[in-house]
Amino acid sequence: MHVESTLTGCKKFAGIKSILLCPAPDMTFRPQQLERAMLLVLLPLFAAASIVLALANMLLGTDTWFERYQLIPAGGAFAALWVWCGFTRSNNVRRIRVVALLLGPGIVMERFLVGLWYTANYGHDVQFLSSLSVWMILASCLFVFLNPGRGAFIAGFSYYSVAVAALLLFLTLKDYPVSDEFIHEFLITYIVGAPIFLVLVAGLARLRLAYGSALHKADKFESMAMQDALTGLFNRRVFSTSMRRARARQARRRTPVSMAILDIDHFKTVNDAFGHNKGDEVLVKIANILTATMRRTDDVFRWGGEEFAILMEETDAENAGLVCERLRQLIEKEPMLPGRKVTASFGVAELIAGEDDSSFFSRADAALYDAKDLGRNQVVIRRKRRPSNPLVKPISDLVDSTNFGNPPADKPNGQA
Repeated sequence: MHVESTLTGCKKFAGIKSILLCPAPDMTFRPQQLERAMLLVLLPLFAAASIVLALANMLLGTDTWFERYQLIPAGGAFAALWVWCGFTRSNNVRRIRVVALLLGPGIVMERFLVGLWYTANYGHDVQFLSSLSVWMILASCLFVFLNPGRGAFIAGFSYYSVAVAALLLFLTLKDYPVSDEFIHEFLITYIVGAPIFLVLVAGLARLRLAYGSALHKADKFESMAMQDALTGLFNRRVFSTSMRRARARQARRRTPVSMAILDIDHFKTVNDAFGHNKGDEVLVKIANILTATMRRTDDVFRWGGEEFAILMEETDAENAGLVCERLRQLIEKEPMLPGRKVTASFGVAELIAGEDDSSFFSRADAALYDAKDLGRNQVVIRRKRRPSNPLVKPISDLVDSTNFGNPPADKPNGQA
């Protein structure tokens, strides 16, 4: 039997729109989803930057083997990673992130080291090192920005340290003089500027993670406040919210709304005879039967103790009674205790337009007590009838339909 929680349901992955166009802002800040969203934005930018830089150098006639044989393939690789990320779930983007960090900062570092080697052996050439310090700073910060773990700053600082060590080694072993422009760009812009940006980006990353963690905990606490810890069903605090939605839909579509309350028969004797752990197992099994049988548009509540409630939209009292009868039979047939059947009694009521929540619940609760008085293990419906004369007060609640199932063997004809 497939069990589906009425609290959360089963949400399928909806592609890129589920992240970039998510209607709930807090969903975007969940760590894995945020990481994937950033990759979906950054990867096409990396691809475009690589291809545009390569084409620009080709048009200006300043292209080298780097632009022809590395930047253009790198742009294609970033585009492929973007497509891969678009069809990957949020919890599977770690490999994409690792490949992106190896590819992007990797080719920048290669260009930097080759440029230093070329400058040390053949003299300074603007084609190899011009404006490269900006890309080195960006590559260092990417390790901090894209890594969600605590070692992000260490990874970025390590990347920066490799470049600084190579630069100092170059200045020590170079054979050709270096221009003031070169010294200004790398010794000041990179050695001084990169640490500042690393610290700033690391601070933003920490704030991002702290904010995401706070939202995740708030969402968890909100779920705990609405959810029964044992069965995973809604608790009674959610009932008023569900009723507001049901009333609005009833007024808009002119459709009926019904409520059922069920109580496990003689549940105290179950706890006394088999222990509270076994009693909890019975509650969970019944909750599973309810969630597996009811529609996703129906709300199932654990009302308290051994009582459950079901709010059924677009369902009149008669059909709600038939649904409850099916549930009653499933519960009775389900093997829950050794050598003993578990049964439940049901009370059903249909919402009258304008009726308040308390009166609606009271009629369903009264029907439940009628079911118990009539012998338990059965379904009873109560309606509130209104007379034809509107000046006359409504007639009191009447028992309209009882005993959908077979009467208990020990009480013939379903009488208490």
